[in-house]
Amino acid sequence: MMRGRTFFSVSVLLLLLFAGCSRPVATVNGREIDGRLFDLLIKEKSEALKQQLTAPDMKSLREAVVNELIMEAMILEDAERAGLKVTDDEIDKEIGDIKRGIGEDAFKKTLKEKGLKPAQFRKRTREKLLMSRFMEGLVNREPVTGEEIRNYYAASQKPFFKPSQVLMNMIEFESQETARAVIREMREKNIDFDEMAKRQAAEKKAVASDYGWVNPELFSLDLSYGVRNLRAGQYGGPFKGKRNYYLVKVREKEKETIASFDEMRDTIKNLLLEQKRQAAFAHWLDAKKKSSKVEVHIR
Repeated sequence: MMRGRTFFSVSVLLLLLFAGCSRPVATVNGREIDGRLFDLLIKEKSEALKQQLTAPDMKSLREAVVNELIMEAMILEDAERAGLKVTDDEIDKEIGDIKRGIGEDAFKKTLKEKGLKPAQFRKRTREKLLMSRFMEGLVNREPVTGEEIRNYYAASQKPFFKPSQVLMNMIEFESQETARAVIREMREKNIDFDEMAKRQAAEKKAVASDYGWVNPELFSLDLSYGVRNLRAGQYGGPFKGKRNYYLVKVREKEKETIASFDEMRDTIKNLLLEQKRQAAFAHWLDAKKKSSKVEVHIR
């Protein structure tokens, strides 16, 4: 299992920097933390705060970034000491997932902007996966019992809800103008949504996908609003997504309902497992700090 990454809030593309490019900002048991990585994270976090209309407190931000990087150095040290490994196949899969998530062009553009080479990207990806594997190993593989899950469900003061869902298909376009032209043609010529999706995909003008069941709240604001207001059997758009524009057909809809114990079993198990991992991590980090020699070179 390689998905438990709660403790690493910094995105992978911000972490993919090579060592030795500037004076270290800190040293943890002899492991140097590169200054260029620190500077990049400060810049990225500052810009994120400004986008949220929040003026960054630079002193607090610098301290938080240094502490985060110190923590990572400690994790990597113990992961390597424990003999944990990450295979090339696992690295390839992670990189492939990132490319699919942001798009090949955006991936290459980001690397170019950061001045990163593929080998440097792979090195940092390996470290990220190694940290994740170490975190998961802090708790036994099956630490949550069935009794704990049942007790958690029974003790909840509020019922568990199964969110509303829609079964949908999408056609994704890079431009709003193209999406508008396509839906206008569909309406004027009475072309079926599925027929148009096949045509666009065959001509490689758009990406057509059978999205399956999904909670519309997971989408961008415009796309979520559009999907929620379509009735079963209707199509509409274009709606603005995180990157592109979408035409959507809603096939079926399910309203929010109270979830049964069986429906919530896996969710509760993962929640309890994460709580145990956080508690184990806090215990490990406290002990690690006490036994480590940390030198901070900036103020």
